[in-house]
Amino acid sequence: MFDMFNEENAEAMKENYSATSSSSSGSSYSSSYNASAKGFVISVGGSVFIGEKPLTDKISEFCSVVNDLSSEFNIVLVVGGGRTARNYQDVATTLGANNFELDSIGIAATKLNAKLFTYKIEKSVGVLEKVIDAKKVIEMGKIPVFGGLSEGQTTDAVGALLAESLGYDFVNLSNVDGIFDCDPNENEEAILFKELSFSDMNFLVREKLLVPGQHLFVDPQAASILSRSKIISYFLNGDHLENFKNALRSYDYKGTIVHDVEDLIEKDNLSDEELRAERVVDELDEMPIRKTRKRVTKTKEIDPREIDFGK
Repeated sequence: MFDMFNEENAEAMKENYSATSSSSSGSSYSSSYNASAKGFVISVGGSVFIGEKPLTDKISEFCSVVNDLSSEFNIVLVVGGGRTARNYQDVATTLGANNFELDSIGIAATKLNAKLFTYKIEKSVGVLEKVIDAKKVIEMGKIPVFGGLSEGQTTDAVGALLAESLGYDFVNLSNVDGIFDCDPNENEEAILFKELSFSDMNFLVREKLLVPGQHLFVDPQAASILSRSKIISYFLNGDHLENFKNALRSYDYKGTIVHDVEDLIEKDNLSDEELRAERVVDELDEMPIRKTRKRVTKTKEIDPREIDFGK
């Protein structure tokens, strides 16, 4: 079923486009490729575009926006598995699949989802299989589209590796407005961080891992990659496409940016009962407001499958 995604087919597609580009321009670079354009790797959460079944209208609208933005920026897409992956993994678990096999099923689901996006992305060459192929496809003036690549790795980690390889910014699109101090779906008083340092991001990931079932805005491997190369990262709501466009164009937007700034979250006295978080507010010259909440101590062993990566 999934032989459409194998490397031979991907290579054949790239060679076809490369030959077309070379014959029309006399070089391997397309006339539509702009080496000086800003680049973004967009990690598309399956939670946004894949419900009980793929959400056709939402996928179509998003791809149309990407088509428009590709005239201004170099763009790479990475598509998550969403409910498609979880449904198949649940059945596979019942049938006796081990964790490696569950990861393999998840990868197949992400590629199946990604394939849907390629039908609407005008500059797509299909679903790619290797990080190193992204640069070749971009230089053809095309848009690389990826699903998952390797067992034990999320699509956010794939996106982070692509951003690191290409020197692009990273954009995470999920079903929430950005990074919060707690789950906004569970707590209406959750605070949205407008900006965070890389240290802050890793701290929040570690804190959320302590509580089974917590929504993780990004997985630890992706956070580590983004941090080690200081990759500017945006966390946005994929349902708000005007806001998404504003973020890429450096206009005002709602969301969280993680970049190389001084820490905004206090991390001293971590054994205390309270976790103090800096609230980043929009009002000019207003001092950040502190919010205090109880730290929850859990003694039960955590099953990794209970962790919600929001994909």
